[in-house]
Amino acid sequence: MTGVDGTGRDTAQERIAALLADTAHEVETGVAPVDAVVRAGRRRRARRRTVTAVAAVVLAGTTGTLALTSLPGANDSSAPAKPAPAEERHVFLPQISQVAVGTSGGERWAVNVQVWPAPHDRTEAVKQTEAMADWGLTPATSGDPADLVGRTSYFVIRFYGPEGATNDELTHRLVDSNTTSTLPWPKGEEVEVLPQPLTGEDGPHRLVVGTVPTTAKQVACHWKDGTTTLADRAPDNTPVRDTNAVIRSVRGFPTANWFACASPGSAAYQSAEVTE
Repeated sequence: MTGVDGTGRDTAQERIAALLADTAHEVETGVAPVDAVVRAGRRRRARRRTVTAVAAVVLAGTTGTLALTSLPGANDSSAPAKPAPAEERHVFLPQISQVAVGTSGGERWAVNVQVWPAPHDRTEAVKQTEAMADWGLTPATSGDPADLVGRTSYFVIRFYGPEGATNDELTHRLVDSNTTSTLPWPKGEEVEVLPQPLTGEDGPHRLVVGTVPTTAKQVACHWKDGTTTLADRAPDNTPVRDTNAVIRSVRGFPTANWFACASPGSAAYQSAEVTE
């Protein structure tokens, strides 16, 4: 696993901080304003290279996900089928979904998931590798761009910082990443968890992030002090609001939903289960 983890102001941290700083005035106060970061990332990359616009990309509300407008001829059954262009498939621009945001003990925290769809050939893979580098990300491969062909990459990132911190002052750390031809597909009541410190680099695992089947309506997160936090399924395309637990769908990740639970106190994570 490789990516953005680190404590110093390295190049990746500075790059994402710059994206956040560029757009802090465009959004409401909150952690990791995903929609604004996407817009800023596109503007900054446009200054480095020209990309032909094949489809108009629009932001879907305040959910931090991307949607596409209709393409000319899309509903014309007589038009010959053509492979979707890389830009339309978001090969060079991640689909970002904010899973959860909240506050705890004067600290702001957030979790989001970036999904990069599979390139169709080496040329697309090389460009995708460069685009990932623009976001301070490195795919979980051998380093050869060809490893990305036919494989989806995703990155799970957590953010944290003082409650009064500006967006560019938030620290980000990689929770998990993978490059795979088959996305995780939990079934029944299966739960995959990634316990993490809620804030800081180390400390008790007061945050748990994970995947559940798309049919799951509720997850119970149990803490070592005997308390339980319930994460309920949020309807698709609803605004992300402060919470301590939630289940959400992630754009570009149709095989599972993601959840996050934050401990209400100092207790660390013990277990999680699907209860509905």
